[in-house]
Amino acid sequence: MFSTSKRPEHGDDSYAAPGRAGSGTTIIARGVRVEGDFTSQGDVVIEGEVNGKIAASGLLTIGAEAKLRAEVKAENATIAGTVEGPVTVSKRLELKSSADVKGDILCETIVIEGGAMLQGRVDCVGGGETPAETS
Repeated sequence: MFSTSKRPEHGDDSYAAPGRAGSGTTIIARGVRVEGDFTSQGDVVIEGEVNGKIAASGLLTIGAEAKLRAEVKAENATIAGTVEGPVTVSKRLELKSSADVKGDILCETIVIEGGAMLQGRVDCVGGGETPAETS
């Protein structure tokens, strides 16, 4: 009646997050600094620093202590840290109360918690259009 699935032992890179067959989650941990362009076919969690360009085809999560000076592109994104640069999200963008964004935002849907700081222009394109189609 119930099935159990076991997660592979450490060192097995074939494990993918549930619901995203064939793609795992990339983590840029606190204390890690990335310079240059970064592209991921899956989800990305950033807790460290990134300077350059970021593109994620899945969910991009920017932690409360993360600092980005980057052009950001993602399918969905949650920002709790600091971002300096343009943010383009093809579906849903969520700014947490600790977010500090300095740059223009282009998205389909945006959710902004009280306390979030935003300096820039916001364009939300609904009705099935994606930001890429409007530029």
